Amino acid sequence: MKPKLFAFLFVCSSFIGLVSAQPGTSCFSANSTTMIYEAEAASPIGSAVKVVANSASGGNAVTLSRPGDGVMFKNIKVAQKLAIRYSSSGVGLIAVAVNGQVKKKFNIHSSGNLSLSFLNAITNIKIDAGTTVAITLITDNITVNLDEIAMGDNLKLPPDIWNLPVLPVASGPFKPDWKDISEHYLAPNWWREAKFGAWSHWDPQSMPEEGDWYSRKMYQENSPVYKFHVKTFGHPSEYGYKDIAHNWGIDRWDPEALMNLYVAMGARYFMAMGVHHDNFDNWNSAYQPWNSVNVGPKKDIVGIWEKTVRKHGLRFGIGFHNTPPRTWGQFMPVKYASDQNGPLKDVPYDGLQTIADGKGKWWEGMDPVDLYGPVHASKDDPLHSPFANQFMWRVDDAITKYHPDVIYFDEHAGDSQVDLGVHMGLGFLAPQLIANYYNKSLKWNHGKMEAVVNLKGVGGQYNSFQNSKELLPFVEHSLVKSSEKVIEKEISAYPFQTEESIAEWHYQTGQKCLDAPAIVKILMENVSRNGTLLLNLTQHGRGNLDAEVIQTARDIGAWLKINGEAIYGSRPFEVYGDTSVYYTRNKGKLYATLTTTWKNAPVKLKALKTNGATLGKVSKVELLGAGIALPFVQDEQGLTISPPAYLKPINGISNATLASLYRILRITHDKTWINDDDPGVKMARGWFRQSNLNDGDFNNDLTTSNTPGAKWSFDFIGNSISVIAPKQAGSGKIEVLIDGKARKTVGLSATTYESQQVVCRIDKLTTGSHTISVINRGGGPVAIDALVVSNAR
Repeated sequence: MKPKLFAFLFVCSSFIGLVSAQPGTSCFSANSTTMIYEAEAASPIGSAVKVVANSASGGNAVTLSRPGDGVMFKNIKVAQKLAIRYSSSGVGLIAVAVNGQVKKKFNIHSSGNLSLSFLNAITNIKIDAGTTVAITLITDNITVNLDEIAMGDNLKLPPDIWNLPVLPVASGPFKPDWKDISEHYLAPNWWREAKFGAWSHWDPQSMPEEGDWYSRKMYQENSPVYKFHVKTFGHPSEYGYKDIAHNWGIDRWDPEALMNLYVAMGARYFMAMGVHHDNFDNWNSAYQPWNSVNVGPKKDIVGIWEKTVRKHGLRFGIGFHNTPPRTWGQFMPVKYASDQNGPLKDVPYDGLQTIADGKGKWWEGMDPVDLYGPVHASKDDPLHSPFANQFMWRVDDAITKYHPDVIYFDEHAGDSQVDLGVHMGLGFLAPQLIANYYNKSLKWNHGKMEAVVNLKGVGGQYNSFQNSKELLPFVEHSLVKSSEKVIEKEISAYPFQTEESIAEWHYQTGQKCLDAPAIVKILMENVSRNGTLLLNLTQHGRGNLDAEVIQTARDIGAWLKINGEAIYGSRPFEVYGDTSVYYTRNKGKLYATLTTTWKNAPVKLKALKTNGATLGKVSKVELLGAGIALPFVQDEQGLTISPPAYLKPINGISNATLASLYRILRITHDKTWINDDDPGVKMARGWFRQSNLNDGDFNNDLTTSNTPGAKWSFDFIGNSISVIAPKQAGSGKIEVLIDGKARKTVGLSATTYESQQVVCRIDKLTTGSHTISVINRGGGPVAIDALVVSNAR
C-alpha cells in the first residue's frame, strides 16, 4: 500500500467542524512531510468491513463494530505525530499498536453522523520507517468508521484536547513532590505586604443575572434557575449554556475605570476569572475553542485585565475553577439528561449535541463536546479522565501567556473530601501544577521567587489530607492556603487567604450587599490572624457595577488611606484580639483596631498588660486619622485608654459607622524586637513555623528546624545583634554567622523549657548593613524566636 504524499497545503473543514469534502479528497491539512493512508486500502482486522461514507475522503470508510475490529497499515514511514480521522456513534477508546505493541489509546466521542461527520484524534507517537501500525476498537457497544490516518512531524492541525500528553514539569529547582516544594518555597514579600486583593468573579454565568452555578442549575429540572431559564431563554434542549456564552455581551465593561476603583479601594493585587466550573475560558485559549475570543464577547478578557493591572502597578492573578472534580465530575454530567416530566419529557438537553448538530447554526464547526465533555458519569474518576490532562495544559497555557503573580484554584489540594458524590481535590496533580508554575515563574522573574498558589482544604475544617496527614506540614509550607468565606479560627503559622464576595459570586438580580463596616471587619479578622482578604465586587453580566458597590469600595479605600499602616505589611500580635478589637504589628508599633463605640468611657485592652511576652512598656497611644495622643494607663490588668470628649469622623466616608466607630490605635512601646517571621526574614529549606504555643515566647510563635544545615537569615543595620531563642531538653546547636563568617556556635539544650533566652550576642560590628545567618548544626531540634538589633538606623 502506497501512501498519498502531499507537496502542497490543503485545508479542509474536517479538523475544525462538519466535513464538506468531495469523495476522493483527503481532509487532513498536509504538507511535504505528511503521509496520508486510506483506511479502506489497509488490511482489515476482525470483522472490520469497508462501507460507503459520503464525507469520507475517498467516499468510503472502514466500520469497526466490535472490540478487536480494526485495520492494519504496513510499511509506514518515519513520523512523530499521528492523526486518525474517524466518525463514532458514542464515547470510547481505540488503540494504536506499532509492530504489535500497543503504544497509545485514543479517546473518541460521537461525531453525530457515521457517514457525514468526521473528527480527528491526534497524538504524539514515534514511528520508525518500515513499521506496521494497527488501529483497533477497544470499547463495546459503539460503532466507529475509520476514514484515513495522517502521519508526519507537523500535521498543522489544532490540538486534540481529548488526547493530550501528560504535561511535562518545566525545568527548575522545584520537583513535583510536596516535601521538595516545601524545602524551596517561601511566600514572597509582595504577598506578605499586600493583605487585600480585588476579584472579578465574572464570566458567561453572569449574563442571566441569576446567581452562582447557573451553568449547572439550568439543567436541573424544576430548580428555580431551570424555571427562569425556560421562561427567559427557552428549553435547555434548544437554548443551552453554549448559547448563554454566545449571547454574553460586555458592552458596559470598562476595565480602566474598574481598575481605578480597585486601586482607590486599597487593593494591592487583582484576580481575574480565568475559567469557572462552566468550562468556558476567558482568554485566547490554545486548548479550549469555547473561549471569550471565539465566542460571545470576542475579547481576550484575561489579557486585557493583565495589561490594565500592570499599568496600575498591582500584582496580577488568574483564577482556575475548572478543576476535574468540579467540572468533569459535577458540572458536565447533569447536561446529558432530559426532563422527566412535561411536554418535553425525554428530549435530551444540549449536552448531548454533537458537531453535526451545528450545521447551519451560529456554532457550525464547533464541537459542543469541547465545552460539555464527552458523555460520562459523575462516578468516573476525574483525575484520570482525558479532561485532567486538558486542564493541566490550559493552566500552563494561561500562565505562559500572562505571567501571573498568583494563581487560584477553587479546589482542595488533597483528595479526601467528597461533595455531591464526587471526590474533590487535585490530589497527585497539585504538586505537578505547582512545581511547573514555580519553575516558570522563576525564569520570567530572573530567578526571584514571586509566585503564589492558592489552594483549599489544607488543614482546618475541610482538611483534604485526612488520607495523608503526614504531608500536611509540607503542604502548608508549599503554598498559600485559602478558604471561601471561612476565616482561620486562630493565628496561622503561615499566611493564608480568605475569599469573600460583596454579594453573590455571580450577579443575582435583587442581591443584597455587605456594607463597608462588615467588609473592614472581615479584613481585620484576616489580617490579625496572618491572613489576606480577596474581595469580589460582583459585576453585572454586561460588566458594570451597581452604584452601591462602587460607593462601598470608595468608603473602604478612604478608611484604608487613614489606617493602612496597621494593615499593609503587618504581622499578627501574640493574640489576634476578640470580636471587637483586632491586633497587628508593624515596624515596631502595635495597632489595635476597635470596631465598637467608645461609649464615652475608658477602653481596657486586657491583652496589653505590663510584663507581657511581647509588648513592652507603653510610652504613647495615638488615634490614627485624628492626630492626637490619648491618655492611658498600663498595669497588670491591661492597657486602659481614655477617649476624647468628641471624636471627629474620618473624612470622605459616607458610611457613618465606618467613619466614626471603626478606629485604630497606634501604640508605641520599648520592646521593638524583630520577630522570627517579620519582613525581611529569609527561611525555607528545613525551617518550619509554629504559632499559638503559649510557652512565653516572643509573639507566641517560633521558627523551628529538625534539619541539620538548614539556614535562616536576616539583613539588618546596626553594630550589635542578639539572638533570642528558647532552650529545652533535647535541643541541638545553632551556628551564628555575620556576613558569611562564623562567629559563634551555641547549644540550646536545658533541663526545663526556658523562653526568650539571649543565646548569642555579637557586638562591635562596623557601621552599615549586615546579614545574620543562623544554621542548624544538629544534635536535636532548634528554634529561633527573635532578634534584638542595637544602633539600627
